Amino acid sequence: MAVYVDEEGIRWRGREWCHLVADSLDELHSFADRLGLQRRWFQSKTLYPHYDVTKSVRVRALALGAKGADRETIVGCAKRMRSEMIQLYKEASSASDTMDKGTFHGQTYATTRAALYS
Repeated sequence: MAVYVDEEGIRWRGREWCHLVADSLDELHSFADRLGLQRRWFQSKTLYPHYDVTKSVRVRALALGAKGADRETIVGCAKRMRSEMIQLYKEASSASDTMDKGTFHGQTYATTRAALYS
């Protein structure tokens, strides 16, 4: 498993921004936490989930072990994470249906929802 960061350099609000992705959502959030990024900054409602990071954070990410990546790698990882999010959503929905019938254990449901909506 790996974490990737591009060098897109998108100018916004006086800074240059890049994209941070990983092979899995758990790995991405764990790495983002090590960088000091807040979970609410995760771009989960976009077609390609990711964290936006400034150039200076990109340098720190590379120092912590992230790999520099091209657009194809970033988009590929983001697509896989999107699929993972959809699967978590389906599991949470299924668990919710089961919970409504009174046969579901709440802890698993809470864990799945936390993973999905974090």
